[in-house]
Amino acid sequence: MKLNTSNLGKFEEFKHLFAKHGRSLEATHVDLAEIEADPISVVVHKASQMEDRILVDDTSLEVAGAALGINVRWLLEHLPELAGRKASWRVLLAYRERDQVFVYQGIVIGTIVEPKGKGGFGFDPVFLPDGATQTLAEAKLDCYNARALAVDALLKEKALTIQPVIQHWQGPWQQS
Repeated sequence: MKLNTSNLGKFEEFKHLFAKHGRSLEATHVDLAEIEADPISVVVHKASQMEDRILVDDTSLEVAGAALGINVRWLLEHLPELAGRKASWRVLLAYRERDQVFVYQGIVIGTIVEPKGKGGFGFDPVFLPDGATQTLAEAKLDCYNARALAVDALLKEKALTIQPVIQHWQGPWQQS
């Protein structure tokens, strides 16, 4: 399989997760314009822009009482006011197959905490999954890893949803 991403850390993690299942993963990088919409629409739109069977992903973090989404930099800058809040980390994997997009999900619920650990990237040091004693940066066990859960759903062919390809987007676009 191929995964379209420009994030080397994300690709290496996905590659490792696929290897655990005896599958190889290659990277491709097509710069995709992203729509401003709910996470499922975003990943369906990304997959709609790709050739058949090339994976795309969308990662989001929802923090209780904060409009965060993809803005991890904002989270890290505002950590003192968000520590202690419940959060959910969602990873969506999707691919296009002719005129349909298959979407797979991994989701982990946890709490935003003060930074701990040196591993991982992004919000890993500040996310403590429910039931875990360490942040994702300290230990990212598959049972607490939304990427691992999304890969598992994909390989078991347990789609969250199957959507039609988005041919023409009429709404707003994400700004970098």
